[in-house]
Amino acid sequence: MSSLVAKQPFLASLACRTQGWYAQHAPPEIPSLGLRWRFWVGADVHERARAWLGAGTMLRRTPVDAAAADTQASIASSVERLLFEATFTWNGLVARADAIRPAGTAWDLIEVKSGKSPGENDKLNPDYVDDLAYTRMVAGNAGLKISRSLLVLINRDYRLDGDAELFVYVDVTDAVNARAAEFEVISGDVVQKVAADDRPEPEFIFACGKCPYFETDCLGVGVSDPLFIIPRITPKKFDALKVYGRIADIPRDADLTAIQRGIVDVIQAGEPRVNHDGLKVLDELQWPVRYLDFEAVMPHLPWFPGTAPYETVPFQYSLHVLDAPDAEPRHHEFLAETDGDWRALMTETLLHDLGTAGSIVVYSGYEKGRLKALAQTFPVLEAQINAVLERLFDLEQVFKSGYQHPGFGGRTSIKKVLPVMVPELSYKELALNNGDDALGVFGLMRVGAMEASLMPTHRTRLLEYCKLDTWAMVRLHLATAMLRHH
Repeated sequence: MSSLVAKQPFLASLACRTQGWYAQHAPPEIPSLGLRWRFWVGADVHERARAWLGAGTMLRRTPVDAAAADTQASIASSVERLLFEATFTWNGLVARADAIRPAGTAWDLIEVKSGKSPGENDKLNPDYVDDLAYTRMVAGNAGLKISRSLLVLINRDYRLDGDAELFVYVDVTDAVNARAAEFEVISGDVVQKVAADDRPEPEFIFACGKCPYFETDCLGVGVSDPLFIIPRITPKKFDALKVYGRIADIPRDADLTAIQRGIVDVIQAGEPRVNHDGLKVLDELQWPVRYLDFEAVMPHLPWFPGTAPYETVPFQYSLHVLDAPDAEPRHHEFLAETDGDWRALMTETLLHDLGTAGSIVVYSGYEKGRLKALAQTFPVLEAQINAVLERLFDLEQVFKSGYQHPGFGGRTSIKKVLPVMVPELSYKELALNNGDDALGVFGLMRVGAMEASLMPTHRTRLLEYCKLDTWAMVRLHLATAMLRHH
């Protein structure tokens, strides 16, 4: 048997005991820049939340046995104190409460999350309830008498220049108690299988589609056409198809939508499908054509007055310009400095670079959303931005309805399409090669969590990455235009 089972492997096992086993036994991953940013955000939120909760005692965290003993001793000797990082063990499980606070003869159990509070019509993230329910199960069975289970979330109404508090409580006692009771029923089975030396026998289930181990370590190894490639496959449809195991073996009479059948047919045939009607939209493009891509970050706490927690803030753009199909491309770019408020300068510079004529190619609806938000932020520029919106052309739609290739794997994202259409271009050659790391490195630089000596290198890498996004659009446009005329 392995060591105590912690929250993350336990919760992973709810979908599949094999996934929980991998989570328990997997070596520590080297954090990417995007993950480093999320770690920083989590630590920052916890530090601020502790200050908001009030004075309390920080308990030791390691080793586990000593930490659990210290927690029990502190509980026994305290009737008024707030305790942070309380450790509990029970039945082969270990849990650490962010905080516990005396409530009469019992204790309130408090979990701090870096998410924001739900709006009136929003549903609370069920993962938050599960996280707290796990801790409630272990702490309660370890002897803690629990009164309420409370979440501490970032107040969605908080603003730099407003009066709203930074955090709010959300009482989830009833939901947590119900979920904890469910967890207790299965806890023995989870510990037995997840902590075992040998991997539990995996089962092919719908949850495999979102399992981080499916393709690399489990049933999906070497499978190029898993059922999860099928667009919008539901659990019910998966259950009807899983007997076939993979797309190659799905029969003609399977119950699929027209879109799903199209993807399945392309993959089964192993040949691309050209829909000339779908390619006709390319004729709408007007020269000169510009190709635009934003990078943006969503800071957990507002960086600028009037902005909300997790509001999307563009910090960079790349723009390629072609005056004609055979013209030499021109390139413009903007990367914000990490201090001050760059939004007005970036928007005005972008409008200048976009000019007033010609189509603007984007990939997906992301840039449209960012431009609309900038129009709200700067009403004086709204008319100019609205004129830009009229010129947008979404190139991704061409690959949704005009050209499908088995190599796309049922997807139309630029990172799936580019290696097939333009194999000599590759994101893999870039040191920074994905949007998550891009926003992560800019966030870390903005908050001063990146060594100053490394910042010039990272800025260069940001420029290279964003530039490839728009150059990829240029090449994909020209490649599909050739298909259009053949």
